[in-house]
Amino acid sequence: MAIKIINPPIVEPITLEEAKQHLRVDGNDDDLLIQSLIKQAREWCENFQNRKYITQTLEFVLDTFPNGNAIVFDSCSPIQKVESIKYYDENRQEYLFDESNYIFDLDGFVNRVVLNRGKHWPTVELQSVNAVRVRLIAGYGDSGDKVPEAIKWAMILQMKLLYDDYRPEEKTKLEEARNALLSMNRVIPI
Repeated sequence: MAIKIINPPIVEPITLEEAKQHLRVDGNDDDLLIQSLIKQAREWCENFQNRKYITQTLEFVLDTFPNGNAIVFDSCSPIQKVESIKYYDENRQEYLFDESNYIFDLDGFVNRVVLNRGKHWPTVELQSVNAVRVRLIAGYGDSGDKVPEAIKWAMILQMKLLYDDYRPEEKTKLEEARNALLSMNRVIPI
C-alpha cells in the first residue's frame, strides 16, 4: 500500500502570524524558516496520527483488491470524497470500478469503501503490483478553522521543538504533551 499526493494542501492549519505569535517572534527575518516549520509540523503530526488535516487529493495504491468487502483508509482519514477506483489487468489495461458497486462510509472513525450487497471486487488477473488506485479527497476541510484545536496545539508544540533549544527535561515534557494531544484520535493501522 502506498499513498501518493496528487494535489497537496494549498493552505496550512496554522498561519504564519499565528506561528510567530506562539514562537514569540517579532519581525520578518525568520518568516521563510517558520513557514517551513509549519509544513514540517503538519507533516510530522499527520504521519504520527495517520490522518490528513487540510483538503488534498491523494491516490491510495494497493497491489490487489482486499479479501474482505472493504477498502479501509487507515492512513489518510478523514476522507471527504472518493473520486474513482481504477484497476489494471495483467496487460496494464485500465478499468474504472463503477461507483454503483460500492458505498462510502463517512461515519466511521476510519473511513472506507464498502461493497454494496451482492457486489464483488473484479476477478480479472491484475498486474503484479500497484493494480488498484483509489483517487480521493482527504482532510478535515480547506481551511485551518476546520482542523481540531488539539491538532493545532500539537503542531505548535512540534514547531517549538524545532525552533527553540530546550533543556532535555523541557524537551521531553513538550514531546509528551504533543504526543498526548495527537494520541486522542490517532489511527494505528493493523
